[in-house]
Amino acid sequence: MQLRLSQITGILSDIAPLGLAEGWDNVGLLLGDRQMEIAKVMTCLTITRSVVEEAEQEDVDLIVSHHPLPFKPLGRITTDTIPGEMVWRLCRSGVAVYSAHTAFDSAIGGINDLWAAHLGLQNPAPLIPSDSDPTVGAGRQGTLIPPVTAGDLMKTAAKRGGATRPRLVGDRDSAVTRLAVACGSGGSFLGAAARQGCQALLTGEATFHTCLEAQARGIALILIGHHASERFAMETLAGRLEDALDASIRVWASKREFDPISVDSDLS
Repeated sequence: MQLRLSQITGILSDIAPLGLAEGWDNVGLLLGDRQMEIAKVMTCLTITRSVVEEAEQEDVDLIVSHHPLPFKPLGRITTDTIPGEMVWRLCRSGVAVYSAHTAFDSAIGGINDLWAAHLGLQNPAPLIPSDSDPTVGAGRQGTLIPPVTAGDLMKTAAKRGGATRPRLVGDRDSAVTRLAVACGSGGSFLGAAARQGCQALLTGEATFHTCLEAQARGIALILIGHHASERFAMETLAGRLEDALDASIRVWASKREFDPISVDSDLS
């Protein structure tokens, strides 16, 4: 049995209501015919040439990508640019694209909720609640009982996300009783974390000046990398879709996606 794309986008919007997305984001069905039939679905963090190649070779019908493609409007779709080339190839192969991005970050059961559960946050709540529903919103914050050191939090988060280059601003032995979490590039949540009385903020990446601000505020900033802070959730999303869809529809997380940033441990 095959389902129409519109049926699958309905399931995705239940998992991550698009009304939770930030105003600047580009979410929902970005490429495709809502009436097309879907037999193969692949999730990924970001659509890259490797992901497009995998979709072509595996005859994928729908890519559910966390990061939107396109993210910004394309004035023309040609192979002169990398986004244009990938969109062109996906169109030629009949591959639809859907992105929930910041809606999935903020949703119940979304990426920040997954982090809160894994790290054992007690009474987790949004760091920045939605105006319409205070139970959802951007980021998460909660209490750690018993307290955990910033260094141990970094190790736990790095292991969960498969991070190879976790970094820490602040004292690794400092005790954290209130923790804030914001997946991806979440340095802008530092002020909100401070207002909630958090001693640490876990995120993927932050600017140098945000690191200096965290140091000045006395808040530990745990940086595990953008890819590591979100990619694991694409595996979870694939599992949720598989459970919700007909058994005849194949769903998997991209096997060719990888973190573009590598670490050279031998600098001699």
